Amino acid sequence: IYLRRALFQEGRLPLWSPNILSGAPFSANPLAGMWYPPGWLALTLPLPLGFNLLIMAHLLWGGIGVYRLLRRDGLSPMAAVFGGVGFELLPKLFAHFGAGHVSLLYALPWTPWLLIAARHSRRNQTWWEAATLAMIFLADPRWSAYAGLLWAAESFFTTKPREWLHIGFHLIRQIFMAFLLAAPLALPLWEFTRLSSRATMGVQDVLTHSLPPGRLLGFFYPDWGGFHEYMLYGGQAALVLCVVAWLSESRNQRVRYWMMTALLACFWALGSYLPPITWLARLPGINLLRVPSRSLFLVGMAIIISAAYAVDRLSKSAFDPVSHRRVGLAMTGLAAFSLAFTGGVLLLGRLAPANFIWGSAVMLISVIWIHLRLQHRLITSVWLAGLAVVCLADWLMIDLSLFVYRPPNVTLAEGKSAAEYLASQSGRFRVYSPSYSLPQQTAALYGLELADGVDPLQLKSYVDYMERATGVPQSGYSVTMPPFANADPDSDNTRYLPDAERLGKLNVAYLVSAFELSGQEFEFIGWFDSARIYHNLAWQPRVWIQAERSSPNDERDSQIIEWKPERIEVQAQGAGILTLSEVYYPGWRVWVDGVEKPIVVVDGLLRAVQLSAGDHRVIFAFRPLSLYLGVTLCAMAWLFILVSGWLNLRGRER
Repeated sequence: IYLRRALFQEGRLPLWSPNILSGAPFSANPLAGMWYPPGWLALTLPLPLGFNLLIMAHLLWGGIGVYRLLRRDGLSPMAAVFGGVGFELLPKLFAHFGAGHVSLLYALPWTPWLLIAARHSRRNQTWWEAATLAMIFLADPRWSAYAGLLWAAESFFTTKPREWLHIGFHLIRQIFMAFLLAAPLALPLWEFTRLSSRATMGVQDVLTHSLPPGRLLGFFYPDWGGFHEYMLYGGQAALVLCVVAWLSESRNQRVRYWMMTALLACFWALGSYLPPITWLARLPGINLLRVPSRSLFLVGMAIIISAAYAVDRLSKSAFDPVSHRRVGLAMTGLAAFSLAFTGGVLLLGRLAPANFIWGSAVMLISVIWIHLRLQHRLITSVWLAGLAVVCLADWLMIDLSLFVYRPPNVTLAEGKSAAEYLASQSGRFRVYSPSYSLPQQTAALYGLELADGVDPLQLKSYVDYMERATGVPQSGYSVTMPPFANADPDSDNTRYLPDAERLGKLNVAYLVSAFELSGQEFEFIGWFDSARIYHNLAWQPRVWIQAERSSPNDERDSQIIEWKPERIEVQAQGAGILTLSEVYYPGWRVWVDGVEKPIVVVDGLLRAVQLSAGDHRVIFAFRPLSLYLGVTLCAMAWLFILVSGWLNLRGRER
């Protein structure tokens, strides 16, 4: 909402956002989607339709990428189609779609294209790898780490040791170029991350949502409507086919690569349950990646691609007797385990959960169907048609349980009454909710600015200030402000009383709470749906002058005559420290009467400047050096690519 308004209504490129957390650098936040070019297509359509269509387009793009990757590796068209459709319908993707992880769903489908680019680029000496890796980073930097490791590992695994030195230099060149292409986000993000609470995460913060070992049963039984981070299920037929490929294609270098990828990604997903992972989580760089179970995307991708190899081999009936027996025994073992475990659950609980029954039934059907093909009882076309029915039924059954349709008028109705009342109040002010009773999408729709909010990147100085202002203790890293210890916003912070004066310095004039707030500084206004609104009697205006020495002859007055997120102009009188109720961040500069002055940081957080006696015109402007440098480096990289491409083309013509 904010990006669309800034571009189409105000005609500016937003560098700073005042929407949540009392203001933060918008251009440095990857979740803003400002630097991901395909994401801008969503801005031209009504929301959320634009997001949904763009996610569908990305899933299709990823499926086509897997298809092209498998075709390049020599698989038949039907086997490649199986892999592409399997990737598009991977339950892990739909689980994160239900969780609202839009940027991840933008980044993941580029992964097969990165592997395709590697095959093309090494032969033709192009920069396709760098451009694709940069695109992944701009979509979601978190996934670029996993995709980059997958790409580098594949480059070494599929080449001979004598070529590793050459491959190493090639990867370094491509990574450096990718950094230059992504520099408009990479440099500001590095600056932002260094100053954020994310940079202070402990091992337990990094390894949050590690996959419990018991959840490995998710390979066999679907978790309908389950927790997205723990989603393992890739389909029973795909799992059986994956095992078939690993047993029958043991000499195939690429199958071995995907097998190793699945095993290593699964080990990393276990996180805190494996002591060596705890040690690795302390290493620089790795200590910025939270949630090791995100590597389960690689597990799902490895299962689908390995299964496609099995489909290709089964379509050709190319099995030697040893592989035939090994595969038959393995499939029988899988079916026996699934049925025995479900039977045990049934005996112990006298009622087996529906997902256990479904998983065992689909496993049995899959094993029988693949066994019939092994025995040459079915022709290829009939077998492929039956396999498609089994797989689609299995995938769609779980995919449709992993997200919920919510119309925009329902979603934006949350906190609507409170938002309408607050939007009708005059002046510029902020709102704070200790119970997240005013969701940030509703606040953005009504043009309200919040002191609270949800974002993985929060300035450490702001987190420290708000710990005192909200009264809510910070125990480790949190993506929400304030933290909710038990993930229950309605009740978690009932015993913590906010500090009215500290919130007042942040220009917080109103509080919206699901529970009662005591204290004489909080004046109860009324009920709005299920929330209470309080007026903070200790609130301060957006700008004020604090005199160094009190004197009856001092004239201290100030007012904002122009306010924009990246530029604030103030008319001030008198000597003292002119303080803005705005968060300080590198890149903010100040001019007093046309002369640049050093910025003073008040209370460890707020922007201020020292004034002498008299009338002054003060201008605060956001001019981030990291962004300007990043844009310059990106432009130089594109110029180099265009010139080198043109010279390469001319050389080929000659």
